[in-house]
Amino acid sequence: MTNNVQYFVDDILAQKYLSYAVSTIISRSLPDVRDGLKPVHRRIIYSMYQLKLHNGSPFKKSARIVGDVMGKFHPHGDQAIYDSLVRLAQDFSTRAPLIEGQGNFGNIDGDNAAAMRYTEARLDLISNYFFDGIEEDAVDFIENYDGQNLEPVVLPSKLPNILLNGAAGIAVGMATNIPPHNLLELNKALIKLIKKPSITLSNLLKDFQGPDFPTGGEILMTSSEKKEIYKNGRGSFTVRSRWKKEDLKNGMYQIIITEIPYQINKARLIEQLANLINNKKIPLDDVLDESDEQIRIILKPRNRNIEAEKLVKLCFKLSDLSTRYSCNFNVLENGILPKQLGLKDILYNFITYRQITIKRKSLFNKEKISKRLRILDGYLIAYKYLDAIIKIIRKKDDPKKEIIKKYKLSEIQAEAILNMRLGSLKKLDERSTKKEITDLKGELNYLNKLIKNKNILEKHITDELKEINEEIDEKIIARRTKINSENITDVEVNIDEFHEVEKMTIILTKDGFLKTFKDHIEDEKINNNIHNVVSYKKILSNQKLLLFVSSGRVYTIDPNVLPTGKSSPKSFIFFVESSSNEKLIGILPYEDDLKCVVASKFGKGFIADLSEIQTSQKKGKQLFNLKSGDQLLNITNKINTHIACVAKNSKLLIFKTKDLPVLKRGGGVQLQKIKKGESLSDIQTFNLSDGITWKIGSQLRNETDIDFWIGKRSQVGKKVPKRFNKYLKLYDEES
Repeated sequence: MTNNVQYFVDDILAQKYLSYAVSTIISRSLPDVRDGLKPVHRRIIYSMYQLKLHNGSPFKKSARIVGDVMGKFHPHGDQAIYDSLVRLAQDFSTRAPLIEGQGNFGNIDGDNAAAMRYTEARLDLISNYFFDGIEEDAVDFIENYDGQNLEPVVLPSKLPNILLNGAAGIAVGMATNIPPHNLLELNKALIKLIKKPSITLSNLLKDFQGPDFPTGGEILMTSSEKKEIYKNGRGSFTVRSRWKKEDLKNGMYQIIITEIPYQINKARLIEQLANLINNKKIPLDDVLDESDEQIRIILKPRNRNIEAEKLVKLCFKLSDLSTRYSCNFNVLENGILPKQLGLKDILYNFITYRQITIKRKSLFNKEKISKRLRILDGYLIAYKYLDAIIKIIRKKDDPKKEIIKKYKLSEIQAEAILNMRLGSLKKLDERSTKKEITDLKGELNYLNKLIKNKNILEKHITDELKEINEEIDEKIIARRTKINSENITDVEVNIDEFHEVEKMTIILTKDGFLKTFKDHIEDEKINNNIHNVVSYKKILSNQKLLLFVSSGRVYTIDPNVLPTGKSSPKSFIFFVESSSNEKLIGILPYEDDLKCVVASKFGKGFIADLSEIQTSQKKGKQLFNLKSGDQLLNITNKINTHIACVAKNSKLLIFKTKDLPVLKRGGGVQLQKIKKGESLSDIQTFNLSDGITWKIGSQLRNETDIDFWIGKRSQVGKKVPKRFNKYLKLYDEES
C-alpha cells in the first residue's frame, strides 16, 4: 500500500514540476526567435502601443504604464515589470533601446532608476518597426489571463531583434545568453540568405563581424571561435576595454580607459582596481573616475619606466577590464519549442516569420480593397444613372430594394449609394473615384503577387531591409565594438616585472629565522652588529630565495615578503607549507645555471643542478632523497676543485669534486665512509693551492700541506690536523 502511494506522489511531483519548468521556459526566461522578446517585454511594448505612447507623443508616467501592463496582461510584481521597462530604455544595456525614458533611468555605475512615480516614458522611434500590420491580422491574438483583453502572441517586427538586442535569461534546466549585434550587418546577412538560401556559413560570415555591444570595447575572437559560435549557437570570446596613453610632463603618462566591457558595473570595477593597488598586485599609483556621459577612467602608473602595454595587460589579467563572454543561443521556435540555433537557423526563422506576417497582412488588405472596390463600382453606377436613382429615392417607399433590383447591386453597394452626400455628386468626385479604382486595382494586383509569388515576396522583404538601413539613425547603424581576430596571444604578465630592483641582504639566524636589510651590508658590519647569524646572502629584490631544509626539500620564496627594517626575524615556516620537524639548513638566491654541493648526516652527497628547482607552490620540491633518520647537513654553492669531509669520529677525507655526480634530484653517493652510530660533521669545497681552513675561537687556521688526507671518495679518511676545533667544523666565508 505504501509503495502505491509513493509512486502516486512521484508521478504528481514529476507532472507538476514539468509543468512549472515548461511555464518558466516559455512564459518567462527564453525569448521568441521571431520578435526577440520575452513575454514581459512584449506586453510592455504592446501596452504602450495601446496607450498611443508613440515617439513624438507626450511622455506618460512609468507608473501608469506599469499599472496598465500589470492590470491587463502581466499579473506579476510591479517592480519586476518596471525593471524590465527600465532595461529597455538604458542605452548601456540595450543596443537599440525600444523605449525613450525621461528622468533617472539608472547608470553604468549600477545606480538604480528613480521610482516609477518619478520617471516618464514613451516608445522610441525604432519601436515603430515592431507593429507592421498588427491591426491588419499580421499576427494571432490570444486572450489575456482573465479573458477580458486580447494580446498578441508575437509582435510583427521588421527587425531581427533576437540578434539586434540579444537576450539573457535562466530557465529550468536551460539558459540563454545572446549578445547584441549590428543592425546593418544583420540586414545584409538576411539579404544574402534570401538571395541564396544554400549559402555556406563561411560566406555568410564574410561581412558579418560579430557581436556589437552598446558599451563598445574590443572583442578578441579567432575565426575558429567565431565559426563555432555561429554554427552551433554556443561558444565564448574575450571582451576588453578600449584605452589610450596620455602623455604628461617630465616623461610621465597616464592610461585613459574610454570603453569598458558589456554588463560590467563601472563603480565596482574601480573599487576592484583600488583593492588591487592597495594589495600591491598592480603597479599603479592611483585610479580616478572622471566619467561624465563618456567613460573616462584614469590609471596612474607608479613610475615613468613602466611599459604602458604591459601595465594594461596586467590590469586586463587581474580585473574586469577584460572579461570572458559566453554565448548560448537558446530560443523559442514558434514561441513553443526551446532550441539552440546557429546564425543561419535564426535568420532563416526570422525570414519565414516575415513571409507569414506579410502574407497575412496582404490577405487582410486584399479583402479590404476588394470591399472598397465593390463600393466604388456602386458609386460609378450611381454617377451613370444619377437622375433615375434620385427619382427612386424621392418617390419609392423602399428605395434600397428598388435600386438593388433595377441595377443589380449588392447590399453593401446600395447602402453606400444611399449614404452618399449631395456634395460628392459633382463631376470632380466621379473622376477621383475612377482614379481610386485604378490605384486600388494596381495595389490589389501587387498584393496577389505577394501572396502567390515567392520571388516577389522575397524582393519585397529585401527592399524593406534596404529601406530600413537608410532610415535608421546613424547612432544605431554605426558599429561600436571593435573585432580583433589577428595577433591574439595570451602573453603572461606578472607583477614581478614591474618591481623596482633593489639591493637587499638576507640573514639566517641559528634558530632558522629570516630577515632582510636594505642594500648590500658590509661583511664586517654583519659580523659585528647582528647576533646569532649563521648565514647571509646579498641578493636583488627580483631574485627568488631558495630555502634548503633538513628533510632534503627546497622551498622557493619571494624575499620581498620577509620582515625588514625594525621588524623581528620570522621563522621560515610562516612563508611555506613545512612539516613541524624540518629545520632550515641553508639559503641561496636563485640564478640561472645555479649548482651547489649538498651533503647529508649519513655522509651522502652530490652536486645539485638547481635549474628546475624553482616553484610557485608553497610545498616546494624534493631535492635530496634521504633514508630514514638521515638529514641534510650542509649546502654550498662554491664548487671548487676539491672537497673536504670531516666526520664526528675526527676523520678528515679530501677528494676531487669531479668524483661527485651532477643530479637534479636523487639520493647521492657516499662522500665519506661513516660507521653506524657516527655521522658527518661538515664539508668544505676549496682549491688545492688554498688549502683547508677552520676556526679556533676567533682565529683562522689554514693547512695547505694536505697530501696526507687526500684519498678516494667514500674512504674513511685520517685523523684531523693538530689544533683542529673541537666542533669538527670547517670555515666557510660568506660572499
